Amino acid sequence: MGKTKIFFAYKHTDEPWGGANNFIRTLYSELEKDSEFAVHHDADSNSGILFFSHLSYGPGNVALGSSRLYPLSLIKKLKKKSGAKLVVRAVNLRVNSEKPGLLGLPIYLKNGLISDINTIKLVNLADFVIFQSEFQRSFFKKWGYGGKNDTVIHNGAPAIFQNDDYISGKGHHEPLRLVSNSNFKTFKRHDIVAKISLLEGTSVIHVGRWSDRIKNHKVDVRGTLTHEEIREIYKNCDYLLHPAVYDPCPNSVVEALHFGLPVIYSNKEGSSEELVRGNGVAIDENDLKKTIQLAKENFTVLKQKLSNDRGYYSIGRAVTMYKDAFNKFKK
Repeated sequence: MGKTKIFFAYKHTDEPWGGANNFIRTLYSELEKDSEFAVHHDADSNSGILFFSHLSYGPGNVALGSSRLYPLSLIKKLKKKSGAKLVVRAVNLRVNSEKPGLLGLPIYLKNGLISDINTIKLVNLADFVIFQSEFQRSFFKKWGYGGKNDTVIHNGAPAIFQNDDYISGKGHHEPLRLVSNSNFKTFKRHDIVAKISLLEGTSVIHVGRWSDRIKNHKVDVRGTLTHEEIREIYKNCDYLLHPAVYDPCPNSVVEALHFGLPVIYSNKEGSSEELVRGNGVAIDENDLKKTIQLAKENFTVLKQKLSNDRGYYSIGRAVTMYKDAFNKFKK
């Protein structure tokens, strides 16, 4: 039996480019090492599987433009011509992340509706869909996904976030050292990050883009960094601070947990609670001071729990699950 050839429609870049790119890059690299699979970016090659991440060409397709999306007509043509199985990794719907409401409805109708319609058409066309969280599957079903051939695979952290110097018994720093890691979008709730930076007994670093529309108060904004630079910051922090809502499966949460940082997270609508799996503290937006106090009180217990749970968040576990999904279509 020969190798399973997989066309990766999303072509990644080695530059920092957000969560989807980071995960696809790592997945591609791991499959490339496996003797059972042959991964490539040649749409005209004879493949057994067409693997799409949303509709995106990916930032690695420089000539096509980093934000360009595949037209559904082309995907249908590729599928028919090759006879290959279409496997789709669902990413997001703008109606989920933007929650347009009455004020934002005109903008959504102009810029987001067509994108969401095409995304739903894509997952309904697929032979198999991989969702990144149960939360993500639920809102895709709410907005029109009607398929049954799917699974949920939480993302896994790249090997660089393996922390061999992990110590579960040590206490937290004083002040409590928090790190936030996300690019600005309204649902990332950077306003909460800024408010927490004002609390006595806390120190907050932020990695990623910060909006000029939100005063950063005492947040130490570092901007976009490499994984190596982020890892160095994590070495000196106690918690990841992630107050985002509506997030389908934030890589920053998975990476921090694999490294050994418990998470201060929002337990409102989203995937954070599902991912954290008890390895953190839920934010009480009405009493942020109490949230930080609970984080301090529970730090040692959470670090001990994470000593047993960190392996779940590894890229190895995620890749194994993706291989199992791809092997369903092995010829």
